[in-house]
Amino acid sequence: MRFPVEEKLSEISAHLAAGSDVVLTSPPGSGKTTCVPLALLNSPWLEGKKILMLEPRRLAAKNCAHYMASKLGESAGQRVGYRVRLERKVSKETQIEIVTEALLTQRLLNDPELSDTGLVIFDEFHERSIHTDLAFALTLEMKRVFRPELRILVMSATLDAEEVNVQLKGRLVHAEGSMFPVETRYLGNITIASAVKKALEETKGDILVFLPGEGEIRRVAETLGDLDNADVMMLYGQLAREEQERVFNPSSNRKVILATSIAETSLTLPGIKCVIDSGLMRVSRFSAATGMSALMTLPLSLDRAEQRRGRAGRVSDGVCYRLWTQADERSRPRKMSPEIIDADLSSLVLSCVQWGALKRCDLPWLTPPPSAAWDSACELLKRLGALDKQGALTEKGSKMSMMPMHPRLANMLMTKDERAAQLAAIIEEPTTDRQTNIKYVQLKGRAQRLADMFLHHCSSESSGLSDGALLSLAYPERIAKNRGNGTFCMVSGRGAFIEKDDPLAKEEFLVCCKLDARQADAKIFLACPIGEKEVERLYASEMTTESLCVWDKRNDRVKAVEVRKLGELVFDEKPSLDFDAASAMIEGVRIKGVENLPCWTVHNIRLRQRINFLWQLATDEAILDAMGDFTSSMTKWRDLENLNMPSLLSSIVLEAGHTMHELDLFAPERIEMPTGSKIAVDYSSAEPNIEVRLQECFGMKQNPTVLQGSIKVVLTLLSPAGRPCATTKDISNFWKEGYLLVRKDLRGRYPKHYWPLDGASAMPTARVRPKGVE
Repeated sequence: MRFPVEEKLSEISAHLAAGSDVVLTSPPGSGKTTCVPLALLNSPWLEGKKILMLEPRRLAAKNCAHYMASKLGESAGQRVGYRVRLERKVSKETQIEIVTEALLTQRLLNDPELSDTGLVIFDEFHERSIHTDLAFALTLEMKRVFRPELRILVMSATLDAEEVNVQLKGRLVHAEGSMFPVETRYLGNITIASAVKKALEETKGDILVFLPGEGEIRRVAETLGDLDNADVMMLYGQLAREEQERVFNPSSNRKVILATSIAETSLTLPGIKCVIDSGLMRVSRFSAATGMSALMTLPLSLDRAEQRRGRAGRVSDGVCYRLWTQADERSRPRKMSPEIIDADLSSLVLSCVQWGALKRCDLPWLTPPPSAAWDSACELLKRLGALDKQGALTEKGSKMSMMPMHPRLANMLMTKDERAAQLAAIIEEPTTDRQTNIKYVQLKGRAQRLADMFLHHCSSESSGLSDGALLSLAYPERIAKNRGNGTFCMVSGRGAFIEKDDPLAKEEFLVCCKLDARQADAKIFLACPIGEKEVERLYASEMTTESLCVWDKRNDRVKAVEVRKLGELVFDEKPSLDFDAASAMIEGVRIKGVENLPCWTVHNIRLRQRINFLWQLATDEAILDAMGDFTSSMTKWRDLENLNMPSLLSSIVLEAGHTMHELDLFAPERIEMPTGSKIAVDYSSAEPNIEVRLQECFGMKQNPTVLQGSIKVVLTLLSPAGRPCATTKDISNFWKEGYLLVRKDLRGRYPKHYWPLDGASAMPTARVRPKGVE
């Protein structure tokens, strides 16, 4: 079989021989990964130096090495070798070395000139992991400063080549693919199991099913069970090697391979003629605000959907079932954003500073890291002691940067404690163990091999620290104190919770190793108990003492204490005699509500309404702002019964440049009626209102007014018993049209009272009848 990229090999070789870097794009299955390195193996311009190829995924790196070695009639580890985490097959003969991305960064930090390398190949560059972006930036800088003769080749199936070439300044080469036609069928929102059964009926060959993660793969495998006409297999990064190899071995039955995104690109799965795409991807998102990362399941981007679809057309015509609709496709993101945009940058920043790039833009980034995430990483590294106050690398930080793990875990391993190596391995290599207490998580498989590797950084002696104390060195801001009911408060001030029936819910202090990044309290997935005395001993230098004056919700009073704290965690407190209660009192009013103050008499309420009717000044916030001068001697809620609200409201009016005289002039508290009665005005709505007995309004020609005659006061007319019998904004018209009907009703119920026929000309009275009227 001849691969499409083979037609471009001479062009690629010529550009590299002339000293140019190259950006190669071609569709999936065109032979980039395996054909190009072998074609360049004995190029004279290499001058005996090796080809170093970055492959983003461990499984792909190993498979590529074995395949290329077999093409040479050799075993991996001879002229073609690989180096991945926990495994390597290289020798003095190795001329093509395939490494995973983090290992390339480590290689560059250990040997900034890559003195044994003549060509660096970045394969599957479109995946744009944070390690790839860092390694690319370091390689460009290394070439500029130390090795201008070094060649760089960037290869990708879906890539904005021009964008990459702006930094690389090389030659663009595109190889047309020869992928077989793939029919796309949209199934909408049906289950994976239903789609698999449909595909088994409608297609031939093996089926590749893309799912977001291991959990979904296991659930679908359990749902499918044993199929009569196919073998169900799983493929994901943490799967045991023997299980992974089953996928590549010949089978007499059809295969249904349930895979994560690991199968999107470099892996060649023979026999695949059908793809089922769940349309979901799982990515890590870091929040600089919370300092935590969380795995999120998101809609698949269109560029990755095309990658998955292409897997069905490598050996013959194929079919791709998409579990969404064509209409849904329009709302999906066009391409996956680079991981550097949303990732935890702690390891990246430490590597940059180790390289000598102390500032965010000191390296030639394809996509610059976000400033907030960079600053957050710097703060963490300073707290761990890896950077000094100026952001320069410390001696401790230099050692940490050489350790193949997150800086948090490296700080824990600086204790040289063997148990620290085990704990770091459990955190680095997730297991299917659902245990939340890390003390009881079993080391097995890759986690055990990782722990063995980490032991090289430890001595045989114990540090004497408990598991919790060791983990606190990795997560100092995630030490958490129990606040009851399964909830905790961390040193950072963030809240966290664990299921109430979990034994850890009863622990007084925890170190939280794994949490999600939700906006409310974070959920704890992995933690470890730690003793209070251990925390105080380890972090004595970070403890602070401060006086607090706060509102005690339980007792409705001001509480003044002197507290000893670690971050936001209070360890002990004692009463304080030196305090200013006003601000705490105001906070208490804010919590309980201004409207619930015990000093709200009818007069005070009406005064506030008048002020707001005229100027809208007496808001809750304005009252809270003014309270300080009136509550200095108050410490209890019931003390507020004596709050001088008229003076407080007057101060608000005066502060705004008005006077109480203006208030009385434009919004009088009471209005005098013809009988001499002074009736209070209700200013609670946009239209002022007074309630007055109808008989006191006899002879009235027009409604009373406020705001110097510009607003009429609504009259609510009352019966002799004080019940509303009519409402009017036009008393003159009322006498003509409404009064006679009201009179008929009232005269029948109150016959002894005075009910003249003409209310407009009658004498007003506050009595049953006016004097001298029979």
